[in-house]
Amino acid sequence: MIVDTLDHASNYPLGERFNKAFAWLKDPANTALPPGHYVLEQAADGTELLYANIQEYETRTPENCPLEYHRAYADIQLLTEGCEAIGYRVLTEDLETLKPYDPQNDIGFVKGEGTPIPFEKNTFFVLFPQDAHAPGKRVPSATRVKKIVVKVKL
Repeated sequence: MIVDTLDHASNYPLGERFNKAFAWLKDPANTALPPGHYVLEQAADGTELLYANIQEYETRTPENCPLEYHRAYADIQLLTEGCEAIGYRVLTEDLETLKPYDPQNDIGFVKGEGTPIPFEKNTFFVLFPQDAHAPGKRVPSATRVKKIVVKVKL
């Protein structure tokens, strides 16, 4: 997991696809887009190699924010409005499965909350397959947020 601001994104040598994602996130025209799904890079076979989901929602209670994980994609989550917390813990074999991994949607859920980490405006998280995370937690009360989640094919 990486937590930082876009000003420091170039400090992380994560590869060309991550560089492209960070460049896209730095463009104010893109962060102003409405909620939706935006394909940024696609393979010849139609596989989305890099895409962004722009979301707006109300933050939730911790019990309504299960720990999730991904295997095929890394997340770059950028908060553009509001504040929330993300529960975090390393994904280990001893965590009880809440919902088995679904390869079609690249998501699985495990029981637990993780340690809450504040997620403030203009901060990003990079979350890898070993990072169980529970986004959308209210801090301290429910608030409206706008978030961009860029999915980077690994």
